[in-house]
Amino acid sequence: MKTTSAALLALTAGSASAQFFVLYGRDTVVSRIDPIISPGGIGMHAHEFMGAGNIDQNSDYDSLQKSTCSSVGRANGNPIIEDKSAYWHPTLYVKANNGTYLRVPTNGHQIYYINAGTGQMREPFEFPKGFRMTAGNAYIRAAQEHTPTNKDDITQWICHQSPSWNQGTQGGFPKGVTSCSQYPYFNGAIEFPHCWNGKDFNLNSPYSHVAYPVGDIRNGACPDTHPIRLPHLFMENNYDLSSLEGQFEVDSFVLSNGDPTGYGFHADFFNGWQEGVLPDLLSGSNACDSHDVGDCSGVTFDSSMNWAQCTTTNNFSEDLDGPLSALPGCNAITTVNPAPQCKACAVGVVGGQCNAPSSMTTSTKKASSTFKTTTKAASSTMQTWQTTTTTTRTVTSTTTQQSTTTVTSDAPKSTDCDY
Repeated sequence: MKTTSAALLALTAGSASAQFFVLYGRDTVVSRIDPIISPGGIGMHAHEFMGAGNIDQNSDYDSLQKSTCSSVGRANGNPIIEDKSAYWHPTLYVKANNGTYLRVPTNGHQIYYINAGTGQMREPFEFPKGFRMTAGNAYIRAAQEHTPTNKDDITQWICHQSPSWNQGTQGGFPKGVTSCSQYPYFNGAIEFPHCWNGKDFNLNSPYSHVAYPVGDIRNGACPDTHPIRLPHLFMENNYDLSSLEGQFEVDSFVLSNGDPTGYGFHADFFNGWQEGVLPDLLSGSNACDSHDVGDCSGVTFDSSMNWAQCTTTNNFSEDLDGPLSALPGCNAITTVNPAPQCKACAVGVVGGQCNAPSSMTTSTKKASSTFKTTTKAASSTMQTWQTTTTTTRTVTSTTTQQSTTTVTSDAPKSTDCDY
């Protein structure tokens, strides 16, 4: 089904002819991994993945190319062949009437590729091989600063319900939501940065290589610090809240990273496109201009399967769906802004205390102060590998047992990609 969201209605606003297309899809897996921020091991919080069907904690460009399918493609359900990228975002939970937590299932995703903004286009106009990035800030718990010339938000939460939509304020969760029956249902969306400094991804500073345009976060000019313009990504995620209608407390939404506000929504992209495909789709006389990638020339699809069939297995055996006594991992629910950073808990652990060092909290506050909507320059230097000791609860079904887990790790090394 093609989207009819507010994002689509505003997609071509102010532009006589847009160069864009939309991918549609479903989840490949729900897992507590993050191949960008926590490569090789368990991640800090649960994510829902889409795209390459072989995604795991060790994924890189070469491994993604070996995937036999993708869970995104054209609107009729056929997977795209040329895109083996991986996309992911945190899972969404609600507090059930009995006090436990339930994961809200998704029932669709829309990923927009747009030739947007002004500045020096990268030639060729595509993501470099091995490129990866994160949009948003998992530790934000309040709306960011805005100016009269920049009214767009990085995050967007809308309950699509007849006769009118219920949209959250400045990118946060809306209030009073019980069910969202109109497509695309309860929808969480996010804008990715598309201005690049030409440097490699650095795990010690994972947000520093990309930035948002000055002013309008989609159509503004790239800042001097990040002058190279890449394709713009906008991701929408549809949550099937109606499947849990009547089972949860109103206004109890919480993201897997412990965020009850919605402002800490974030998303990740690991490029897996075949080289040479995106430039023809987004630039030149034959560029695509469609709400469905299936209408575009230069891409092919697997007509033998539906993208919903492209799934994989969670490599870490733990319950991420619920009912759960607390969120998976050491992710305390907090409105403190910015939230403290915590080391990932062991597999199967929920709840627990976050004993973040004071230096880490200070670093997060600094990141928060620079993460303004006016420039959207993601200059955080969050170091997520710091060791912490946490008191945790191991949960089997809905029964809790007390235990203590100590997690230790070394600082991961920066990884290279082929630019």
